Amino acid sequence: MNIKINVLNSNVNIPKELVDAADGDELLVRIFHNRGYRNADTIRQMLHEGLYTPAQPYEFPGMQEAVNRIQAAINTGEKIFVYGDYDVDGVTSTVTLVQTFGFLGSRAGYHVPDRFAEGYGMNIDIISGLPAKGVSLIVTCDCGISNHAEVQMARELGMDVIITDHHNLPHTLPGANVILNPKLLEEGHKARNISGCGMAYFLSAALLEQAGMQEKAHELLDMLALSLVADVVSLNGENRYLLKKALPALFSTKRTGLKELFAVIEQDSKLKNEEDIAFQIAPRINAAGRMESARLPVELFLCNNMLTAGEMARRIDLLNKSRKETQQQIIEQAVKQVEEIKKNKTVLVLYNEFWHHGIIGIAAGKICETYRKPAILLTLKEDGQTVVGSARSTDSIDIYELIKECGSRLLKFGGHAKAAGLSLMKEDIDTFTGEIETKAEELYFIKDTVQVDVDMELGLGDASEELLARLERAGPYGEGFEQPLFLSRNITVVSDRKTAKNHHIMVLAGQNGERVPAVKWFGGDESLQDKVFDVVYKLGINTYRGKNELQLTVGYLSEISGKPVEVFKGILIDARMYNVNDILSNFRDAVIFYEGLASKCPVEETFDRYNISTAENLVFLSTPAGTGIFREVVSRVNPENIIINFSASPDYSFNGFMLSLMGILKYVANNENGRTRMEYLSSRLCVEEGIVRAALKYIKELGMIELFIDNESNAIFIGMCKKNQGSELVSMEKNLRAALLEKSAYQQFIMKLDIARFKEYLK
Repeated sequence: MNIKINVLNSNVNIPKELVDAADGDELLVRIFHNRGYRNADTIRQMLHEGLYTPAQPYEFPGMQEAVNRIQAAINTGEKIFVYGDYDVDGVTSTVTLVQTFGFLGSRAGYHVPDRFAEGYGMNIDIISGLPAKGVSLIVTCDCGISNHAEVQMARELGMDVIITDHHNLPHTLPGANVILNPKLLEEGHKARNISGCGMAYFLSAALLEQAGMQEKAHELLDMLALSLVADVVSLNGENRYLLKKALPALFSTKRTGLKELFAVIEQDSKLKNEEDIAFQIAPRINAAGRMESARLPVELFLCNNMLTAGEMARRIDLLNKSRKETQQQIIEQAVKQVEEIKKNKTVLVLYNEFWHHGIIGIAAGKICETYRKPAILLTLKEDGQTVVGSARSTDSIDIYELIKECGSRLLKFGGHAKAAGLSLMKEDIDTFTGEIETKAEELYFIKDTVQVDVDMELGLGDASEELLARLERAGPYGEGFEQPLFLSRNITVVSDRKTAKNHHIMVLAGQNGERVPAVKWFGGDESLQDKVFDVVYKLGINTYRGKNELQLTVGYLSEISGKPVEVFKGILIDARMYNVNDILSNFRDAVIFYEGLASKCPVEETFDRYNISTAENLVFLSTPAGTGIFREVVSRVNPENIIINFSASPDYSFNGFMLSLMGILKYVANNENGRTRMEYLSSRLCVEEGIVRAALKYIKELGMIELFIDNESNAIFIGMCKKNQGSELVSMEKNLRAALLEKSAYQQFIMKLDIARFKEYLK
């Protein structure tokens, strides 16, 4: 695929008044300008929220009536019932309203539907049972706007209904007493696209203000922040203001349940920004609804008991692990189908009757991301007859319209350009698959050239943490206000290490000696090493063992002709016969590379392949695990001198390796709650990650551990146990022994390699 890179507005001179509005920072002005913001006052308000005039609760039609009815119910002791939804927006909306009613002295009941048994929206059976519980007022959140029959039943049963929702309005509105929906605001209103929790928050703010308790609204901001990011609403207008206001409240929350959930998450990775909400917090909340019940996170966020909240947070984390494990199995099976029979199709329609239909949407997204084609994953419902499916698509193919074109066999479908859901009878799978594959071929073709718009061209040396800090002033970033893309030209990939999921961990080199770590997700099988590219990327921070490091996330690589930058041009020093302390006395500012057990390291401060950084002098205290890792370390450090010592190298004998690994695992199980990371084990054992995976699976097959490896985050979860041995034990041990024998041979080779050949070896 050819890539045409377009630098947006590169020939446009930004007016001085806009630069002044951004406090003189032309970079920020260009980011706003490229996203359509070209008014000085608007730019000032986006950078300084104190200058922004926020929407007020009573701008929403029906707000006064809703406040009056709820306040009357509270004053007279009526039973209020909150009807929510099972996703993050529904969970946070439910918590917001239940907590607000609690502030006002009412202990409201609530319900969040079962994703599978009930589906989205209000349910007749639930509604019909509420009068017996004494309920006289139902307040919905993140649902209700399309529930005509359910609202009518509630009214006929003598209950009043207030709908708070944010979804698009139907042609006729349900007969609720009051409807609060931002879509009732005029077109162009800054609050028209708030989340469901946003609507609940405005209602809560109005109720609390009337009660003279407006300061309590601050305690609801953590829920609001979660919803705004997780529900992928456009981060413009009121949403931008609300998220900017709510993010600090989220990360400094006093909510017991959320703090306990953070504590569980931060055993693996620190939470810092809106990206962490999207990839760390939201999936765990959604996992509860997918794997068990969305009532669990609601209870967690309303819980004030630390011990109980801790148990619930750990339960949610376990459900998320189960979700990931199921998801990984689905993805692996889906990839197998694609590779065997679907690889040349324009749209990937994949079916397995045993796939979990709460997970297929996420899996479809991963397949779409991997192959850059629309993916529709289908699975069988419990009735054995109905098939349900989830679809995810690329920017270039409208999956909703494509499904609509082939909808004659479908029971129902819905969605939008990039995501859709559908259902059909089992006997219609082949017909539907054939129709949509044919229609995709007719309507779409995979273009040979893709245009990529970037914000600015940078020299690789200009990509820095200081630049990232400037960019963060223009945030938060997300839907409708995307993170900036940059272009650097004539860049060499001097090191490229592929992970199990074909993510590429790279070191990029500019023509002026700059080196920057980078990652490309789902980069394919082909090695990128020693090739020259024009590179499109985002700036970010990678945190490892508490150390922050600039890391580029590469979106596109456009290969060009050019001479690759050499990995190393400096001096090699053979110090294999010298004591390491003598070496360090001569190279006091050196960084020391060591991988192996900490107990066997003679030096206090060392670095491994994951956390080593630029320095003038690099000492190899241990042998690297392989040629690629040797090159990666040298590429990252970019030293003038390499000092080869190799005096503290690991034991690659089968018994020695297994003894070391079991010692680490027992420590992790007893002292780290069974949690560790692939990077930790790989560096402590001085082997590639693939060997660690093989060894862990072998020990699991021995019946000695329970094991889950999270391929997304490289986190590993271990429990010591005693079980029956598996049937693959012999072949697994044979393969592991062979891999370790190869490590040992490599170690012997490099320890004896003539110093003059090391430069050649690095090539």
